[in-house]
Amino acid sequence: MGSGVEGRWTWVAPLLAAVFGLLWYLAVGGGPTLDPTDLDWLGGDFAQHALGWMHFRDAPWGFPLGSTPGLLRPLPMSVAFSDSNPWVSLALKPFAHWLPRDFQFIGPWLALCFMLQGWLGARLTGLFTPSPVQRVLGGALFVLAPVLLYRTGHDTLCAQWLLTGMLWVHLRPRASTRDAWKALGWALLLNTLASGIHPYLEVMVFALTLSLLATVTWREHHLSRRAAALALAGLCLVPAALFVAFGYVGQGVRSGSAGFGYFSSDLLTLVNPMDWSRVLPGLPTGRGQYEGFGYLGTGVLALAAAALWKPQGVGAQVRERLRTHAPLVVVLLLLAVLALSSVLTVAGVTVLSLRKAVSPLLPLLSPFRASGRFIWPLHYAVLTGLLALTLWRWRQRPAVATGLLLGAVLLQSLDTAELWTRNHFAVTPWPRLKAPEWALVDASYRHLVLVPPYVHLSETPCLKSAFVERDYVSFGDLAYRQGLTTNSGYPARLSEARVSEVCEALLTDVSAGRLSPDTLYIVDPARLESFRRLGDAVTCGTVEGFQVCVAQREGRLREALSRSAPSPMGTSVDTPR
Repeated sequence: MGSGVEGRWTWVAPLLAAVFGLLWYLAVGGGPTLDPTDLDWLGGDFAQHALGWMHFRDAPWGFPLGSTPGLLRPLPMSVAFSDSNPWVSLALKPFAHWLPRDFQFIGPWLALCFMLQGWLGARLTGLFTPSPVQRVLGGALFVLAPVLLYRTGHDTLCAQWLLTGMLWVHLRPRASTRDAWKALGWALLLNTLASGIHPYLEVMVFALTLSLLATVTWREHHLSRRAAALALAGLCLVPAALFVAFGYVGQGVRSGSAGFGYFSSDLLTLVNPMDWSRVLPGLPTGRGQYEGFGYLGTGVLALAAAALWKPQGVGAQVRERLRTHAPLVVVLLLLAVLALSSVLTVAGVTVLSLRKAVSPLLPLLSPFRASGRFIWPLHYAVLTGLLALTLWRWRQRPAVATGLLLGAVLLQSLDTAELWTRNHFAVTPWPRLKAPEWALVDASYRHLVLVPPYVHLSETPCLKSAFVERDYVSFGDLAYRQGLTTNSGYPARLSEARVSEVCEALLTDVSAGRLSPDTLYIVDPARLESFRRLGDAVTCGTVEGFQVCVAQREGRLREALSRSAPSPMGTSVDTPR
């Protein structure tokens, strides 16, 4: 094959793998999500992410970047805390005036993640073979990774192409100092992107970057120790600055540490389908170990069996490669240990508890309590190793290697239940409030307040109410459409002390009759008596099953509420929630 043809295929094979990624996303039911005006599939965490973007697009520019002061007011909130993909939100904000009011980028982003996974998977496979077909098939196996499709319920965590990209950067041959600096430049770019997508992914990317720096310095001797120290300083400074800029740190909030050791990986996670396979039975796991799902896939396991069949000479080759990439192996194992966390389990059965030994480290580990996610780098590294081993073993018989890869792709795809059910992105009607009374919320209102606030996943006793998750989405959407602030939402990080303080202050103001005429109060039925005691100072009514109170003395909304006395149980009979 001539150099011109080879150069062309260098780009065509990844492009075809990217197209496969898009086709796979469509095959598992992602087609409707590509309509940016369709909100009727955004349930669960998707709703949190969509609301964060909606309120940010109308918010003034501020610091930290992505600040959304109108959401969860007066608690700190930003697109980082709502997991609304900070980089994408920032990129789209200047165009918010021209975008439809009902606009979501989550579906297109997910499709892009599958495409980039295919692209970079093919580039990575290309390090082991010149065959365009084999590169495409290798890229397809990265697209078909169960851990990718499994995480589509959390769109930012689907940027696993960052990990594939880091493996590609790490394993590329380097013949000079210039090549080493170029590799570190690619790593810096991936760290920059990861820092504005999701902190878990940045920790993984940064760990892989450290192994790359160690490799080019001590294994390949391309950098002096002084140059390596300067590179390390830059690689640390950029993510740290971005974490501050996006508000991941410095906001006085944190996640709880209770989940560390619960949201972990099982020692059998790479071979445990966890009901993902239509062929192989799942093994037991702990209740929170869905976060540590790391199944390689039925097709990849079959490929492993073929690659390790009659392993004469294989062991020496594997050991040599592991020694060559020792820093990478060490980092992968350390991340896997973090994924296993403080309680080691086999098929859900605890075999070793390290809780006491780990407890001094909890302040450092608590922000990453869903530690099972750190199994992903090992997952992709094992997949990469199996591809490399297969292509090496049958390098003299490329047709056999191609057939094995094709078989793995077919088995991996056909054994994916979502291909047949197409219910991975099931319709979840956006919970928009539709009663005509909401249209009477005019410009005299500036705030929408739930009493007590609804702060998803907070355990503050003051917040106890009949409000449910769907309610914060409904009123977050109403506030967005009417240009109001709201005191409720779903933050990824919070300060329980500050949440309690804000809640108690609100209830104290209500008890003392300090109500604002520019505020729409949505009242938990158990708190309604506090408003009734205020007599003529407040007007309450039932709208769409919710108790709504205002302190205005006149206005069409007040008149509508006065005609709708609240039901005794706080729920409308003819308009169920």
